[in-house]
Amino acid sequence: MHILSVYLRNIKSHRETTLEFAPGINVLSGPNGVGKSTVFEAIGYALFGVEAQKFVGNADRFLSIGSKKGEIAVVFELEQGKRYRVSRTVGTAGRWLLCREVGGAFEVEEHKDGVETEDRLKKLLGLDNGRPLAEQFERVIGPFQNDFLGPFIIRQPSRRRDEFDAILGIDAWRRTFTETAGLGRTIRGKIEVLETEIALRREQVAVLPEKREEQQKVRAELESVAQERDRKTLALKELESLLREMDGREQILAGLRNEVEKLTLRIADGRQKIEIQKQRVRDAGEAAKVLEATRPAMEAFESAEKRLLDLRLREKERRDMETGMANLERQAAGLKERCQAEMRSIDRARSEIAAEEERIAAAGKVTGEDAAMVLLAGSLPDLRDRLAALRNRQGLVAGRRHGLEEGRVKLSEGTCPFFQETCLNVEGRPAGDVFSTGLASLEKEQILIEAEMEKLLTEEGLAEQAAAKLRETRGRQRALEEQSAALARRRKDLDAREQDRQALLRQQQDLEALLQQRKKELQAFAGLEQAIEGAEGEKTANREGRDAFFAHKAQAAEWTNLQEILEKYCKLLNDLETEKKTQADLLQRTIDDYDQESHAGARKRKESLLGELGTMGQQIAGLEKDCGRLTEEIARLEEIRREMTSREALAAGWARKEKLVKYLRNRVFKNVSSHLSERFREEISQRADRIYRTISEADEELTWADNYQVVLRDLHDGQVRERSDDQLSGGQMMSAVVALRLALLQTIGARIAFFDEPTSHLDGARRENLARAFRAIDVGREEVTEHWYDQLFLISHDLSFTEITDQVVSLGE
Repeated sequence: MHILSVYLRNIKSHRETTLEFAPGINVLSGPNGVGKSTVFEAIGYALFGVEAQKFVGNADRFLSIGSKKGEIAVVFELEQGKRYRVSRTVGTAGRWLLCREVGGAFEVEEHKDGVETEDRLKKLLGLDNGRPLAEQFERVIGPFQNDFLGPFIIRQPSRRRDEFDAILGIDAWRRTFTETAGLGRTIRGKIEVLETEIALRREQVAVLPEKREEQQKVRAELESVAQERDRKTLALKELESLLREMDGREQILAGLRNEVEKLTLRIADGRQKIEIQKQRVRDAGEAAKVLEATRPAMEAFESAEKRLLDLRLREKERRDMETGMANLERQAAGLKERCQAEMRSIDRARSEIAAEEERIAAAGKVTGEDAAMVLLAGSLPDLRDRLAALRNRQGLVAGRRHGLEEGRVKLSEGTCPFFQETCLNVEGRPAGDVFSTGLASLEKEQILIEAEMEKLLTEEGLAEQAAAKLRETRGRQRALEEQSAALARRRKDLDAREQDRQALLRQQQDLEALLQQRKKELQAFAGLEQAIEGAEGEKTANREGRDAFFAHKAQAAEWTNLQEILEKYCKLLNDLETEKKTQADLLQRTIDDYDQESHAGARKRKESLLGELGTMGQQIAGLEKDCGRLTEEIARLEEIRREMTSREALAAGWARKEKLVKYLRNRVFKNVSSHLSERFREEISQRADRIYRTISEADEELTWADNYQVVLRDLHDGQVRERSDDQLSGGQMMSAVVALRLALLQTIGARIAFFDEPTSHLDGARRENLARAFRAIDVGREEVTEHWYDQLFLISHDLSFTEITDQVVSLGE
């Protein structure tokens, strides 16, 4: 889904604003104070049901100054092309309405309250995970500007764990552990109540032995009266036995008369059934004759049908073979074309290599080394050493000459330059004569040195030229050698390609041979159509006989059974006639044995015994009443004892439940949340690490550690270094939080997301990397993450995002 537009009226700085959005990334830009964050808050208020107090603390401050009522409307579209408009007013008598587009107009859906509206929006947005929409928006989808770092920077591990457990929806287990703390006390209270009830019932059943003793005395008296009654009852039974015998004879007499009449009717009915069965036997015999007459046609039809089935299978086999031959022809043609193309390419490459080798050989002849040039270049070090020695000599000569000139000046004054006193050696002679010979000698030596240096400098220039030319020549030679090596490698590659081409050629030849073999095998299917037509003609010719065979088969199969049934009917009729004669004889004998007067006297004696037994019955009834009363009291006490036993069992059951609750709390509820947290952190860490590496362009691994602590790992001085959130820079922490929030959004299945100033605390390089990461997500680069969302909203002053966004919405212009 994606949001098409949002309309704001009298919402903070927006008196009446309509904004339209595109699919993908939308960036809201503009100077501070123009209401960029208000747009996000308005979407959270109308589409996700976030209360206004969450944004401003007081709902009145969510309205424009001087306004008493505001309105927000968001139009969004689902993947199926269905459009909806959700609107919500701010102020008195606020309403939250969801409308669906029908025929170009929006019609309001009927919802009884805001809960039903929220449930409907959850299903449309794909966020029906049992958590309120407002909570999902505040925590993950669109955290407020000041809460973007939110729980990531909470110092207390337990508070940070509780916040992220709630975000991931796994806090129910830890809440269950906390909320079941009082359950054990409740169960213990129930056990104590049951123990009190058991003690009370134990006191009540203490009189049970006395009641049983009284019951035994009443039963003894009752037994004495009952024995007398039994004696009279025995006499009555003997009389009743005689009466039953007489009554039985009377009933037997009536029964025999009825039985004889029934047998007469059954015999008549049996004769009618026998006639019907005879006709069925005759019809089945005729069907058997038809069956034998049509059997050849049926067998011929089935034989043709079986043969036709085999022919159809052969026809399918032929079609499969033709299809395979077509595939083989295409493969052979493709291989042939590949071989020819490869051969042309190889020949062209060989020609190019040969031409290149000729060029290299010609260049090698031109760039050959000259022995004189090599000798001249080799003399350069010696020339430089000789020049250095001459320069030293020149410096010494110049120093000696300077000393002589200075001595001549001082001696011209008559003073010794060393002892600073009158020199006795030159006394009476001109001072200049002492140094003239030395200076003249040094002047000659200087001239000779300069002449030799000039000669050596000339030779050094020639040697340097020769050395430079030699280096250039050898460089060209190395280049030619490298080119020759490259040509050798290319020729080797061509040889490998030629071997591959030969393999393709052999494969082509094998396919052509296989194709010829298939063509020969196809000849075995000649005449298949004529055989199929013949089998179908034979089926048609024998179809009528085959149908007649199966039409009479079932009836003919019953022929033997029908004959057996007929024989059975005839036997039963004979049995009935024999039984009728037997019953008629018995009836006559019973009439002769029955005495009606004796029967009437026995009935009078029975009435007298019944009167005596009635009196005794009243006496027994009184005793039984007393016995019953005692029985009821004993039963009530027994019931109390059973209730006591039941409560004891119930108390034992509660004790087991108490043990189970302790086990579940300490072994299950306490640990499940941590196991789920570990699984979610592992999944989110993998996604967030890829995003973080793209944003930071650093060789660092992002991990969401225990209690949701942000940790970066890298190599420092050859060892693995871990830094937690309190050791990271602001830019590193912000990059890690952005990566984790993107991975978290993908994990919970949100298709839209809002980022308010995500480039805070990031330097220029990280901002550009973050922008590229968002675009990589939008186009679905696998090294970053899957394209998990439909629409993304950002508030940013950064120009990096204007280059990657699908739309820039400028506010305040």
